[in-house]
Amino acid sequence: MKITSVKAIGLRWECPVMSDAMSVCKARQALWVKVETDSGVYGIGEAFCYGSPLIIARHIVEDQLASAIIGENPENIQWLWQKMYWKNVPNGRTGLVMGCISGIDIALWDILGKTAGLSISKLLGRHSDRIPAYASGGFYAPGKSIDGLKQETEKYLEKGYKDIKIKIGRNPKLERNAVNYTGNTDFSVAYEEDIRRIEAVRRLMGNKGRLAADINAAWPANAVLFAARDFKEAGLNWLEEPILFEDEEGLKQIREKLSPILLMGYETVQGCQNFTRLMKANVMDIVQPDIGWSGGISELKKIGLAAEGFSKLVSLHSFGSCVHFAASLQLSACLPNVEAMESEENENFLKTGVLKTPFEYDKDMNFYVPDLPGLGIEIDWDKAEPLRVF
Repeated sequence: MKITSVKAIGLRWECPVMSDAMSVCKARQALWVKVETDSGVYGIGEAFCYGSPLIIARHIVEDQLASAIIGENPENIQWLWQKMYWKNVPNGRTGLVMGCISGIDIALWDILGKTAGLSISKLLGRHSDRIPAYASGGFYAPGKSIDGLKQETEKYLEKGYKDIKIKIGRNPKLERNAVNYTGNTDFSVAYEEDIRRIEAVRRLMGNKGRLAADINAAWPANAVLFAARDFKEAGLNWLEEPILFEDEEGLKQIREKLSPILLMGYETVQGCQNFTRLMKANVMDIVQPDIGWSGGISELKKIGLAAEGFSKLVSLHSFGSCVHFAASLQLSACLPNVEAMESEENENFLKTGVLKTPFEYDKDMNFYVPDLPGLGIEIDWDKAEPLRVF
């Protein structure tokens, strides 16, 4: 079996406006990668692009990476990963090139699973057939007050979620807040309102479940240190990516000051070596890589096992389409140290509207790992096709 083509598929769906600490989102997009073979079997992966124009990733996939693997056996996944990596070391150790390598890697594992007749998690050695999840939402939006956040939270609790994550940190009056550099401060709030938002969600949750807040690295370290006491009194359990991961000294101080609040991170880090360095520095409690950005299934398996060696829990970041979520479930299912995985609850047709069979879960919002070969999902191409931009 040989690889005959590597194609990028760009998807875009206009969504209700929402924002986190730094950015405003008006449309969801996804960069799927389709790897075809001479046997007729193909695989689908997803390269996570963090808002970058999809056309850039398309050129990276088709013009930069495809030549390294066309004509090769798709089953030789580790060999192909190394070929893509080393041919692009000068410009691709991190950033969009590694994101695109991640998408191709996922597609190759999808092929291997289909040819073997097994789901990816079974190929890797499954540890569990269902993955606990937390509800990921709580974004800022036009006209959305604390009452709106409370109504949203109640829906998550009624659905069966025990753990919930909200966004905080969109505070332009806070000195050196990154939102002041990103060109749009719509829907911003005062720091004090963010604390009230945390308190409101905690009151609804009661003493049950874990409450997380995500700052998306928008704050300087001194602001997080100042807020630590307020976070504790408001009932926070987890804090995600409060500052840039490059500030290791700041993260060390934050982790010490935050205790017993656990520090989660870092979705923007790429590669096992970089995660291992941060684990050695002990700057996170819960390891949070992204499968479409940090190196694909091949690299995240290594990251997960490295985390086990450092006695760290793993919670995959997942904020993409159905392909991204399926790959995250398959990888999570083979790791013994998985904490609750991110389950985005924002309206996202790219995740929920283009599958023939939706993702299934139990009453406690543990997601069943799809058992079909490969990623375990079937894409409804008739529904996906109108969303294609290329």
